[in-house]
Amino acid sequence: MMVAYHEAGHAVVGGFLEYTDPLLKVSIVPQGKGLGCAQCLPREQYLYTREQLFDRMCAMLGSRVVEQLFFGQVTMGAQDDLRKVTQSAYAQIVQFGMSEKLGQVRRWWRSRSARPRPSS
Repeated sequence: MMVAYHEAGHAVVGGFLEYTDPLLKVSIVPQGKGLGCAQCLPREQYLYTREQLFDRMCAMLGSRVVEQLFFGQVTMGAQDDLRKVTQSAYAQIVQFGMSEKLGQVRRWWRSRSARPRPSS
């Protein structure tokens, strides 16, 4: 039952957002590693605005919101959703320069050891 609510969360939240892809189907039949899925029809689009990326992140997190609202707790079922949202948020700031606070900057170092050190 939790899986059905989880997948419905993706579908319902995504349905209310302006920039999410149209929903194709929702399934609670286990497929691969997932216990269910909400499939969307992806648009032929290669460039996204901050608003479009934000709506996609909201739809991904809709599952956690539904779990919290209906069951009073969240499960580890949303770990892949959290990974994707974290990856998207990180890319928006570090790779695409979409941060309002940091502005148009891009991180250029690849590892922690190569990061510039502040002078003392």
